[in-house]
Amino acid sequence: MNVTFRVARTDAEKADVRRLRHVVYVGDQGRFADVADAATTFDRFDPYAEYITAYDDDGRPVGTVKVIPDGEAGLPCDDTVDLSGLREGNRLVEFGHLMTLPEVRHREIGMALMREAVICSARKHDMTHILGDFFVDDSEGLRGFYKEIGFVALHEPYEDTRFQGAPLSLVAALGVADAVRRNSTPEGKKSRLLQYFFGDYDSYKQGGGEDADSTAGPR
Repeated sequence: MNVTFRVARTDAEKADVRRLRHVVYVGDQGRFADVADAATTFDRFDPYAEYITAYDDDGRPVGTVKVIPDGEAGLPCDDTVDLSGLREGNRLVEFGHLMTLPEVRHREIGMALMREAVICSARKHDMTHILGDFFVDDSEGLRGFYKEIGFVALHEPYEDTRFQGAPLSLVAALGVADAVRRNSTPEGKKSRLLQYFFGDYDSYKQGGGEDADSTAGPR
Protein backbone atom coordinates (compact mmCIF):
# COMPACT_ATOMS: atom_id res chain seq x y z
CA MET A 1 0.00 0.00 0.00
CA ASN A 2 1.40 3.37 -1.02
CA VAL A 3 0.56 6.14 1.44
CA THR A 4 0.62 9.89 0.93
CA PHE A 5 1.18 12.18 3.91
CA ARG A 6 -0.26 15.68 4.16
CA VAL A 7 -0.33 18.31 6.87
CA ALA A 8 -4.00 19.13 7.50
CA ARG A 9 -4.52 22.70 6.31
CA THR A 10 -7.96 22.86 4.68
CA ASP A 11 -11.31 22.43 6.42
CA ALA A 12 -11.78 19.14 4.55
CA GLU A 13 -8.41 17.80 5.75
CA LYS A 14 -9.17 18.81 9.34
CA ALA A 15 -12.54 17.06 9.03
CA ASP A 16 -10.62 13.92 7.97
CA VAL A 17 -8.71 14.08 11.26
CA ARG A 18 -11.93 14.38 13.26
CA ARG A 19 -13.42 11.39 11.44
CA LEU A 20 -10.34 9.31 12.18
CA ARG A 21 -10.52 10.21 15.85
CA HIS A 22 -14.20 9.29 15.94
CA VAL A 23 -13.61 5.89 14.33
CA VAL A 24 -10.61 5.03 16.53
CA TYR A 25 -11.26 6.74 19.88
CA VAL A 26 -15.05 6.48 19.98
CA GLY A 27 -15.98 3.47 17.85
CA ASP A 28 -12.96 1.16 18.07
CA GLN A 29 -11.36 1.82 21.46
CA GLY A 30 -14.14 3.55 23.40
CA ARG A 31 -11.68 6.08 24.87
CA PHE A 32 -14.13 8.97 24.35
CA ALA A 33 -17.92 9.07 24.32
CA ASP A 34 -17.56 11.80 21.68
CA VAL A 35 -14.56 13.47 20.04
CA ALA A 36 -15.76 16.75 21.57
CA ASP A 37 -14.61 15.33 24.93
CA ALA A 38 -11.10 16.47 24.01
CA ALA A 39 -12.09 20.09 23.38
CA THR A 40 -10.89 21.48 26.72
CA THR A 41 -7.89 19.14 27.15
CA PHE A 42 -5.90 17.97 24.15
CA ASP A 43 -7.52 20.27 21.60
CA ARG A 44 -6.67 23.49 23.37
CA PHE A 45 -3.23 23.18 21.73
CA ASP A 46 -4.65 22.90 18.21
CA PRO A 47 -3.98 26.58 17.30
CA TYR A 48 -0.25 25.80 17.60
CA ALA A 49 -0.24 22.16 16.50
CA GLU A 50 -0.09 20.37 13.16
CA TYR A 51 -1.87 17.16 12.20
CA ILE A 52 -0.14 14.96 9.65
CA THR A 53 -2.59 12.61 7.93
CA ALA A 54 -1.90 9.47 5.93
CA TYR A 55 -4.03 8.81 2.81
CA ASP A 56 -4.22 5.50 0.96
CA ASP A 57 -4.22 4.94 -2.82
CA ASP A 58 -7.91 5.84 -2.99
CA GLY A 59 -7.48 9.11 -1.10
CA ARG A 60 -9.02 7.69 2.07
CA PRO A 61 -7.57 8.98 5.38
CA VAL A 62 -6.14 5.98 7.26
CA GLY A 63 -4.09 7.51 10.07
CA THR A 64 -2.91 10.69 11.73
CA VAL A 65 -0.42 12.08 14.25
CA LYS A 66 -0.32 15.43 16.04
CA VAL A 67 2.85 17.53 16.40
CA ILE A 68 2.82 20.19 19.14
CA PRO A 69 5.81 22.56 19.42
CA ASP A 70 6.58 24.02 22.81
CA GLY A 71 5.59 27.64 23.28
CA GLU A 72 3.76 30.06 25.54
CA ALA A 73 0.88 27.61 25.90
CA GLY A 74 3.26 24.83 26.94
CA LEU A 75 2.67 21.18 26.08
CA PRO A 76 -0.08 18.68 26.99
CA CYS A 77 2.30 16.68 29.17
CA ASP A 78 2.91 19.75 31.37
CA ASP A 79 -0.26 18.62 33.15
CA THR A 80 1.60 15.50 34.30
CA VAL A 81 5.32 16.21 34.63
CA ASP A 82 7.56 19.21 35.43
CA LEU A 83 9.49 20.01 32.24
CA SER A 84 11.29 23.10 33.52
CA GLY A 85 14.66 21.34 33.76
CA LEU A 86 14.35 19.77 30.32
CA ARG A 87 13.29 23.06 28.71
CA GLU A 88 16.46 24.90 29.72
CA GLY A 89 18.50 25.38 26.57
CA ASN A 90 16.39 22.93 24.57
CA ARG A 91 13.57 22.94 22.00
CA LEU A 92 10.75 20.52 22.72
CA VAL A 93 7.96 19.02 20.66
CA GLU A 94 5.30 16.58 21.77
CA PHE A 95 3.76 13.89 19.56
CA GLY A 96 0.20 12.82 20.30
CA HIS A 97 -2.89 11.10 18.95
CA LEU A 98 -0.92 8.71 16.76
CA MET A 99 -3.59 6.40 15.34
CA THR A 100 -4.50 4.29 12.33
CA LEU A 101 -7.75 2.67 11.23
CA PRO A 102 -8.17 -0.88 12.62
CA GLU A 103 -8.13 -2.49 9.17
CA VAL A 104 -4.71 -1.07 8.21
CA ARG A 105 -2.85 -1.79 11.43
CA HIS A 106 0.24 -3.99 11.28
CA ARG A 107 1.20 -2.35 7.97
CA GLU A 108 3.65 0.04 9.65
CA ILE A 109 1.61 3.11 8.75
CA GLY A 110 1.86 4.25 12.36
CA MET A 111 5.66 4.02 12.15
CA ALA A 112 5.64 5.99 8.92
CA LEU A 113 3.45 8.68 10.49
CA MET A 114 5.86 8.95 13.40
CA ARG A 115 8.78 9.32 10.99
CA GLU A 116 6.88 12.10 9.17
CA ALA A 117 6.39 13.80 12.54
CA VAL A 118 10.14 13.57 13.21
CA ILE A 119 10.94 15.05 9.79
CA CYS A 120 8.41 17.88 10.24
CA SER A 121 9.75 18.66 13.72
CA ALA A 122 13.36 18.66 12.58
CA ARG A 123 12.76 20.93 9.60
CA LYS A 124 10.30 23.35 11.10
CA HIS A 125 11.15 23.40 14.82
CA ASP A 126 14.78 22.19 14.95
CA MET A 127 13.75 20.17 17.99
CA THR A 128 16.27 18.80 20.47
CA HIS A 129 13.79 16.56 22.34
CA ILE A 130 10.63 14.68 21.43
CA LEU A 131 8.06 13.95 24.13
CA GLY A 132 5.11 11.60 24.18
CA ASP A 133 2.48 10.42 26.64
CA PHE A 134 2.36 6.67 26.03
CA PHE A 135 0.23 3.81 27.29
CA VAL A 136 2.35 1.33 29.26
CA ASP A 137 2.97 -2.31 28.36
CA ASP A 138 1.80 -5.32 30.40
CA SER A 139 4.60 -4.80 32.92
CA GLU A 140 3.51 -1.17 33.41
CA GLY A 141 6.67 0.09 31.77
CA LEU A 142 7.50 1.89 28.55
CA ARG A 143 6.89 -0.30 25.51
CA GLY A 144 9.97 -1.88 23.93
CA PHE A 145 9.38 -0.04 20.64
CA TYR A 146 9.91 3.33 22.31
CA LYS A 147 12.77 2.16 24.53
CA GLU A 148 14.71 0.89 21.52
CA ILE A 149 14.46 4.29 19.86
CA GLY A 150 15.72 5.91 23.07
CA PHE A 151 12.68 7.29 24.90
CA VAL A 152 13.18 7.52 28.68
CA ALA A 153 10.28 7.70 31.14
CA LEU A 154 10.16 10.94 33.15
CA HIS A 155 7.97 9.73 36.02
CA GLU A 156 5.99 6.79 37.38
CA PRO A 157 2.95 5.37 35.53
CA TYR A 158 -0.28 7.27 36.12
CA GLU A 159 -3.97 6.99 35.28
CA ASP A 160 -4.91 9.42 32.54
CA THR A 161 -8.51 10.31 33.32
CA ARG A 162 -8.90 12.04 29.96
CA PHE A 163 -9.34 8.57 28.43
CA GLN A 164 -11.97 6.03 29.39
CA GLY A 165 -10.82 2.52 30.27
CA ALA A 166 -7.24 3.09 29.14
CA PRO A 167 -4.08 1.45 30.50
CA LEU A 168 -1.77 3.48 32.73
CA SER A 169 0.31 6.10 30.95
CA LEU A 170 3.91 7.34 31.00
CA VAL A 171 5.39 10.58 29.75
CA ALA A 172 8.75 9.92 28.11
CA ALA A 173 11.37 12.00 26.32
CA LEU A 174 13.84 11.28 23.54
CA GLY A 175 17.04 13.28 23.12
CA VAL A 176 17.45 13.66 19.36
CA ALA A 177 21.22 14.26 19.39
CA ASP A 178 21.71 11.11 21.45
CA ALA A 179 19.52 9.09 19.09
CA VAL A 180 21.50 10.33 16.09
CA ARG A 181 24.76 9.48 17.86
CA ARG A 182 23.61 5.98 18.83
CA ASN A 183 22.40 5.39 15.28
CA SER A 184 26.00 5.57 14.03
CA THR A 185 27.43 3.14 16.60
CA PRO A 186 27.93 -0.57 15.77
CA GLU A 187 25.06 -1.46 18.11
CA GLY A 188 22.84 1.27 16.69
CA LYS A 189 23.39 0.02 13.15
CA LYS A 190 21.74 -3.24 14.24
CA SER A 191 18.58 -1.41 15.31
CA ARG A 192 16.05 -1.28 12.50
CA LEU A 193 14.09 1.36 14.40
CA LEU A 194 17.02 3.70 14.94
CA GLN A 195 17.99 3.36 11.29
CA TYR A 196 14.43 3.99 10.17
CA PHE A 197 13.97 7.18 12.15
CA PHE A 198 17.50 8.61 12.27
CA GLY A 199 19.62 6.86 9.63
CA ASP A 200 19.23 9.78 7.22
CA TYR A 201 18.50 12.47 9.81
CA ASP A 202 20.97 15.07 8.49
CA SER A 203 19.66 14.82 4.93
CA TYR A 204 15.96 15.12 5.76
CA LYS A 205 16.53 17.84 8.34
CA GLN A 206 18.07 20.05 5.69
CA GLY A 207 16.04 18.97 2.66
CA GLY A 208 12.69 20.16 1.34
CA GLY A 209 10.33 22.73 2.77
CA GLU A 210 9.25 23.19 6.35
CA ASP A 211 6.33 20.80 6.12
CA ALA A 212 6.42 19.43 2.59
CA ASP A 213 3.95 16.71 1.70
CA SER A 214 5.50 13.35 0.94
CA THR A 215 4.77 9.85 -0.21
CA ALA A 216 6.02 6.60 1.29
CA GLY A 217 5.25 2.92 0.89
CA PRO A 218 4.80 1.11 4.23
CA ARG A 219 4.91 -2.67 3.94
